[in-house]
Parts: sequence; C-alpha cells; structure tokens
Amino acid sequence: MGEGSLRRHADRGRLRQVLVATVGAIVVIAALVGLGGQAFRGNRTVSVQRDPVTIRDARLDDAFYHCVDVQTRSLISPDEPVVFDDNLGDIVTLIKGVGSWVTIANPISTAVARLSLRNNVTGRGACLGTVVVATYSRPHNGVRVAIGSGASVPGTGPPPAPPL
Repeated sequence: MGEGSLRRHADRGRLRQVLVATVGAIVVIAALVGLGGQAFRGNRTVSVQRDPVTIRDARLDDAFYHCVDVQTRSLISPDEPVVFDDNLGDIVTLIKGVGSWVTIANPISTAVARLSLRNNVTGRGACLGTVVVATYSRPHNGVRVAIGSGASVPGTGPPPAPPL
C-alpha cells in the first residue's frame, strides 16, 4: 500500500465524519424547530381554553345538556326503551344529553316513547329555547304527549360551538 492510498483512505474517513456530524446537526435542528413549534401551539391551546369567553361558553354548553338530561328524566326512566325522532340534529343533541343512560328500543316496536326536541320555545322551562318532548306509544299517566320539566336555561338558540 502506497502513501497515496493511505491519504485517500484518511480523506474518506474525515469526509464520513463531517457528513455524519452535518446530518446529525440537521436532525437536531429539525427536532428543536419541531418541538418549539409544538410548544408554541400547545401554549396557544391552553390560552384559548383559559379565555373567559371559552369558559363561559363551556359552562353554558354544560348547563344546556344538563337541562336536556333533567327534562328527559322527567319523562322516562332509564329502564324504559325509547326511540329518537328522525331529525338528525335532534338525535345528536339527545345522544349528547342522555346517551349515557337512556335505553334504545330494539326492536322499535318495544319503545315506550319517541323522544324529540321542540325548538324556538320561549319562556321558563326551556333549555336555550328547546324542550324535550315524549310521544308515548300508549297513554302514560293519562297523556299521550308530554313536555319535559324540572330544568331550564334562559336564552335562545343552541349552545355555542366549542373552539377548535
């Protein structure tokens, strides 16, 4: 082996060291930029969640769904199978309010009542202008259609949408 081949071999070794160090530095820089960006984004998320408007909206949202829950409990008990009205918006709202405890009828013919929502209701006894309505398959306590009671949230319209 000559002196030239040793020099070439040494140059390749230094080149590899420089290349490995450069790639390593690029990876570290990319990771730090990514972590810094995520930290900034996380800080913004926490700031939005602590904003007084977001807190007020979340409390109003909680009050609305609690109101729907109380009104539904005034109409049916957890062991009574029910069906929801065919309106998709009502179904979603009812599931969010009572989905954890209500029994869905299967088959539909076993339902004690059909639950729906009536919107644009003014006055006391409404949850932001909405009341829960039960239409019973057979008269229930002498009535065929009953409106939920026991809770209300003053105001109109649906609860505010949560921040994304």
